Amino acid sequence: MGIRFIPDNVNINFVKRRNKIFLLSLLLVLASIFGFLKSGLNYGIDFKGGYVIEARFDEEPALGELREKLADAYAGEISLQQFGANGNDIVIKLEKTKDMGKSSEQEEHLSVINKVKSALGDRVLYRKIETIGPTIGEELVRNAIKAVILSLLAIAIYIGFRFEWQFSISALLALAQDCLCLVGAYAWFDLEFNASSIVAVLTTASYSINDTIVIFDRIRENIRRYKKISFDEIINKSINETLSRTVLTAGSTLLAILALCVLGGKVIESFSLPILIGIGFGTFSSIAVSAPLLLLFKIDRDKIEKSKAKKVSQVTL
Repeated sequence: MGIRFIPDNVNINFVKRRNKIFLLSLLLVLASIFGFLKSGLNYGIDFKGGYVIEARFDEEPALGELREKLADAYAGEISLQQFGANGNDIVIKLEKTKDMGKSSEQEEHLSVINKVKSALGDRVLYRKIETIGPTIGEELVRNAIKAVILSLLAIAIYIGFRFEWQFSISALLALAQDCLCLVGAYAWFDLEFNASSIVAVLTTASYSINDTIVIFDRIRENIRRYKKISFDEIINKSINETLSRTVLTAGSTLLAILALCVLGGKVIESFSLPILIGIGFGTFSSIAVSAPLLLLFKIDRDKIEKSKAKKVSQVTL
């Protein structure tokens, strides 16, 4: 007999509490927007501009010691990332400091190289040194915004074809809340917003929509199964029937990501912590926001039932 954290007969009235839930959701969105307008985002080197250096060492270096050596020689923000099979290759990202703008680009370039070489010593092979200018950073910001918007629209179109347009709008509103709240978390907690942050936002959206579709599928099944009960009851029944699955899936994922946050070190923590926050928001919206939003629209139950009958007749033929 399997362990059940949530009983089979659970009956939480999400629909009755929907106004309070919507108010909480609205407050979270407003707080996120306020945090963004008040503090802005702590853009990383990918967006602010700086230098990217690929260095190969004779043996795998200790990132902590390497960071300390570079911090002593360089005043700006520093980011380190290992790659390759043996861990000897390091990508070093250096923020472009304010005093750099007073000298020519060539002087800046030589100054950065000399500081890095003095910190790391001579037994290092520098495979690539690139400059990320402000123009490239602005282009990355624009492309990131486009990627998120197009992804949300693609999800909305998919749900519109698979279900009805009311489901699509409800899912899109819930996803917009998840993305805004995650960006707000970046602003409030002063987390570095870099290229991997876009991955975190899209991961949040994809995880959230997966749970939402499971609940929407159950709503559609219950509409065809229970023709005499109200739509409010169908939504409540569908959420409660899938609640155990949603909580267990989210819980196991959150525990794994929490382990990465605690044990993974600074580099992995900066990526996994936003995903941890995002999945929390996504689970909340999937359970308590997306399905109750359907009550704001008029769902044609007869149309859903007829679509099922049509599919059955096509299979029979």
